[in-house]
Amino acid sequence: MKKYQNFVTNGFHFKPDQPEYWQTYLINNILLILIPIFIFLIILNIFVHRLYLIAFIDTVAILFAMFLLIYFHRKNDIKRTSLFSVILYTSLLIAYIIISGPSDYAFAWIMVFPPISYFLLGRNTGRLVTILSFIVIFMGILVFSPPWLSNDLNLLSFINLLFAAICVTILISFSELSRAKAYDFIKLKNEELMRLSHTDALTGISNRLKLDEVMMKELARIRRGTPHFSVLMGDLDLFKRVNDNYGHLAGDQILVEIASAITMICRLSDTVGRWGGEEFLIICPETSGEGAMILAEKIRRSVEMLPLHRYGTVTISLGVTQSKLDDDINTIIHRADKALYLAKSAGRNQVRSVFSTEIQLSLDETIVS
Repeated sequence: MKKYQNFVTNGFHFKPDQPEYWQTYLINNILLILIPIFIFLIILNIFVHRLYLIAFIDTVAILFAMFLLIYFHRKNDIKRTSLFSVILYTSLLIAYIIISGPSDYAFAWIMVFPPISYFLLGRNTGRLVTILSFIVIFMGILVFSPPWLSNDLNLLSFINLLFAAICVTILISFSELSRAKAYDFIKLKNEELMRLSHTDALTGISNRLKLDEVMMKELARIRRGTPHFSVLMGDLDLFKRVNDNYGHLAGDQILVEIASAITMICRLSDTVGRWGGEEFLIICPETSGEGAMILAEKIRRSVEMLPLHRYGTVTISLGVTQSKLDDDINTIIHRADKALYLAKSAGRNQVRSVFSTEIQLSLDETIVS
């Protein structure tokens, strides 16, 4: 079963949440099903019906289907493989109609054409190809007027069959439209759920889950040779007094304003998040420790100058660290936390840094007063 799943999904080249995954699944299964069907028809047409020309066409169809399978697994080209598959089916349909005529209800295969076109080519292209193919078949019958048209199947019968196929096409078109709208709606909801799962409910900035995810990506990037990133950890000074004196609703409003102020200062490429309580974490890709220190000081001054009206002045202490090749999330957070501890110990409303496993002060006096 695993080998089958691996084969019909082209080695899981596409993810299950992508539309291409199921299109790949469908293409492979259609081509796989065609091969045993045509083998059976070859045996039937050679040994029972003695229809050698049709048996030859069936043989060509098998070879073409096998070629498409090999091509698809090498190139993973869904669009071109889908088009070739539809061309294969259309050619077979026209050949069977010309050779067999109405005998054995050969025309019934027209009904299979719309779903194959829609499922393989998509709604818009599938509809266009289906309509054009029906026009070609209908015009071909009218122009060439084969001898069996007046005997076994009159023109009115053929028109009825063709219009039935058109009705099937219309129904499938509406079905595909509904499916596409449902897929877009589900995709939109999934994106909204993903955003909510990565967003702090109070401040609207990234939550701890998102911060961990971004940090993992940045650690992977530096191991591939990209420049190092820096992490800033900030904690509001004596924030418990604000909650005690003005209430938690006031404290929440202050957190929202401070989160907005920090976000305005940071770059779009930076990730600003709430680490917990009144703690903030900023991840700065491709940023040196010195650059992060400058940013931290801007944040410190911006928070201190916030017009919080009757709540007075709120300050923030920040710790800064820079990533290293042997880091994991715990080690880099540990250094940022140690740097924050140094800032608190120095009297709060300060910026300090720790850039190595040994706790050390790395503070430029011209930046931090």
